[in-house]
Order: sequence, then structure tokens, then C-alpha cells
Amino acid sequence: MSIPVIEHIAEDIKTAIEGITEANGFNQDLTAIRPKRIVFANTIPDDLTVLIVQADETEGESPVGTKEWIQAFIIMALVIDSDKATDSIDTRINKVRADVEKKLKEDPYRGGHAIDTDIDSSLIFDVEEFSGIEIRVLVTYRVQYDDPYTQS
Repeated sequence: MSIPVIEHIAEDIKTAIEGITEANGFNQDLTAIRPKRIVFANTIPDDLTVLIVQADETEGESPVGTKEWIQAFIIMALVIDSDKATDSIDTRINKVRADVEKKLKEDPYRGGHAIDTDIDSSLIFDVEEFSGIEIRVLVTYRVQYDDPYTQS
């Protein structure tokens, strides 16, 4: 069975996030998860867990015979405040954002499946026991007009 181009891109993002480790020269070790449910009510928050959520896409400028998409991904990094932390929560969130941006820009072509990867906006959140940052990432890719499984 074939895998859609967008699925290759989503998995590449997950793999990239998993490569954010201290051993690889980053500020912390992040754990990437593509949630199995849209509602996170049963999610147990864990510090430095990153949820990769596929959001709405928009149509790009498509050359004849192709479909170009700009797919948004929301990278939700949980940064749980702790009394044992030596850095402020803002400092920890800034380091997570910088690490994610740096790692995703290492290969903006998402393993050859995308035209480009842009870091868009971010939003710091603090809801009950959840705190962290949402980073909006836009990936532009192109498929054949009638075949989302075939890159164009």
C-alpha cells in the first residue's frame, strides 16, 4: 500500500523532533508523539513531550497537472514548570522553541518530500497542569493533480 506524500512529511517532522537531544548538541532531549486522538483529555503531561498535530492546509500556486499545498503543523511542546528548575519557565520555553526551529530548518525539504518548511508563529500556553509553547510550522509540498501519493 502506498503512503501519501503528506504522511511522509509528518513522519519526517516527528523523526526530526526526536533528534533534538543533548547528545546532538541541543539544550534538552525532546520526545515526539503524533497523538492518536484529537482530544487530549486523557493525555498525561510529561515535561519536554512534543505533540505533533496536523492542522488545516491551504492551496498554494499549482503548476499545470499538480496540486500544491501549504500544510500547517502545530508543534506543541510541553514545558512543565518545576520548583526544582534552575531556569525560569520563559527561558526553558525559549530554548525549546529555538531547538525546534533549528532542527526543522536543518532539512526544510523534509527528506525530499517538501518544497520548503517555514516557521510561522508561536503561542505560549499555560492551562491547568499543561504549560509550554505551540509552534506553527508551514510545509509547502506538491503532488500530482490526481494523485496525493505521487510527489510532483
